[in-house]
Amino acid sequence: MKLIRSKTLLACSVFVSLALLAGIAYVVKLPPFEEKVGDIQASDVCATMGSASTSAAALKRVLPEKSSYSFDNSLTDLRLEATDNTYQTDCTVDGGGEQLAWTGAELLEYDTTEAWAEEVLGQYDSVSSLTPFAAGDKALASSKVAAVYLPCTSDGADRHLSVVVNLKKKGDASDSTLRAGLITLARNAAEYAHTKAKCNKPNKLGESS
Repeated sequence: MKLIRSKTLLACSVFVSLALLAGIAYVVKLPPFEEKVGDIQASDVCATMGSASTSAAALKRVLPEKSSYSFDNSLTDLRLEATDNTYQTDCTVDGGGEQLAWTGAELLEYDTTEAWAEEVLGQYDSVSSLTPFAAGDKALASSKVAAVYLPCTSDGADRHLSVVVNLKKKGDASDSTLRAGLITLARNAAEYAHTKAKCNKPNKLGESS
């Protein structure tokens, strides 16, 4: 009787131990419970983000790991003719049921580049924490946001394109890597927008710093 009871207790102990180990493995995502990380294909990237392959590579560097990613491109207003005075596009990147990043381009006019930075970029990060990079009339970036204010047209008004990339959920990369990735995305989107908006002034898109 004692032998049977000992074997029963031993079996229960082994079962409990295995269940506990399985639970720990599930929580910390050890095999076979590790979460599969989704891939970002160039073909999935919003057209408004510019070079698909370059943008896909940059997104892989800055986004957190998720099991899947999805893109939604919105074309609110497009300059179909040079006389049109509106242009606006948006692209959202989702993963794991939450929004990870957003890119937008809009035709705007500000008296100064400082006014543009305060009003537009102040929504995403402290302007004092942003540092410049070479692009457009003014370009600023941090590990959260990168934006370019670039010349577009002087037909009727001195209009500029305001292109913003906002990282809503960060990956595990360093702040410097995140900033560099966002700059790449902003310059890509700015180049695309400048062409699609039928701008007739030089875009002044220099090399990123």
